[in-house]
Amino acid sequence: MSEDQNLTVQRTVTGFFQELGGELLEYSDNRAVVGLTLEKRHLNNASNLHGGITASLLDIAMGLCGTYAADPDERRVAITLSMNVNFSATADEGARVRAVATCRKAGHKIFMASCDLLDANDNLLAFGEGVFKKGALRRDLP
Repeated sequence: MSEDQNLTVQRTVTGFFQELGGELLEYSDNRAVVGLTLEKRHLNNASNLHGGITASLLDIAMGLCGTYAADPDERRVAITLSMNVNFSATADEGARVRAVATCRKAGHKIFMASCDLLDANDNLLAFGEGVFKKGALRRDLP
């Protein structure tokens, strides 16, 4: 996917993703990589990466990996049916993290994905799996 197409897709990902400050780093058939540089607003009371941010990054990346379309106008949204998250390490303010998602199995309407959340040194911070339903075309939604 070209950089222009990547930016087009990134702009259509939910406002919450944009509010987090996330970036779509890679987007291709069965794969999506979402990045984020951690700010104070992404931390919990212990000054570590908040679990809700972790879950959100995994959810966004997994939803994207199963809804790839070569033409960004043909991209469908993903509806999360179930998701599990496992936390394995912490990250501090200023850390650069990325959620690397792979579509494991896809049918016409339902797909399954897995995702690793890694820091800049490829340390595993969290991992998860999810089941998603392909929804409406993104272009048909507000």
